[in-house]
Amino acid sequence: MSITDITNKILTDASEKSANIIKAAEITAKEISSKTEVLKKNIENEYSQKTIHTLKENEKKIISAAEQEVKLHIDKEKRFAVDTIFKNALKKISSLSDEEYEKIILSLFKNIPNNTNGKIIIPEEKELVTKKAIRKIGFNYEIETTNNFKYGFIFSEKNTESNFSFEDILKNKKSILEVEVARILFS
Repeated sequence: MSITDITNKILTDASEKSANIIKAAEITAKEISSKTEVLKKNIENEYSQKTIHTLKENEKKIISAAEQEVKLHIDKEKRFAVDTIFKNALKKISSLSDEEYEKIILSLFKNIPNNTNGKIIIPEEKELVTKKAIRKIGFNYEIETTNNFKYGFIFSEKNTESNFSFEDILKNKKSILEVEVARILFS
């Protein structure tokens, strides 16, 4: 074998090896490119899903906050309406004639005992009509006047005090009836 043959053989082998290396590099490059593309799509998909999830969660939070705000506003308006009804009830009581007022007082007097050592505290504003009712029912209690309430009376004996002032009766009835009044008004 001559040197030219050996050189040609080396060049041919080198050329084949070079082609094989280039081919292998191209295959590896395609695999890397393919894996990169898949990875890129996975990252984009994951990011898209996270973004959609975050947007949905934020939407839920915003809707929930808005619903709470509306509910608070509605509850505030309901409370105002119920308060107005009870204020109007007290106004109506203030416009009662003396005869109507006396009837109510007489019916309330039936809730207190007759033969004890007590006193009846009455509003100055309704002193005459209340004393008239006391005489009618035949009570002999000490009578005291006050400006602390405008309608009704307070019966006091020993360590007990029974408040029959209309303001207190309405306040107590309000806490009992406001749910029912709200149901009637807003259902």
